[in-house]
Amino acid sequence: MGVPLAFLYAETDTMAEAILTLGLLSKPEQRKAVADLKARLAQASAGRAGS
Repeated sequence: MGVPLAFLYAETDTMAEAILTLGLLSKPEQRKAVADLKARLAQASAGRAGS
């Protein structure tokens, strides 16, 4: 099929799209993208905790 196995198990279309997109990146780019997402999540969590 040419897609990562995780794509077939994604619970939402958005998750499937994210998996496909990450799969197009090089390994270093994948690590950076995941680190960026984690940073955004931490920032959002901190913002909610401060409210």
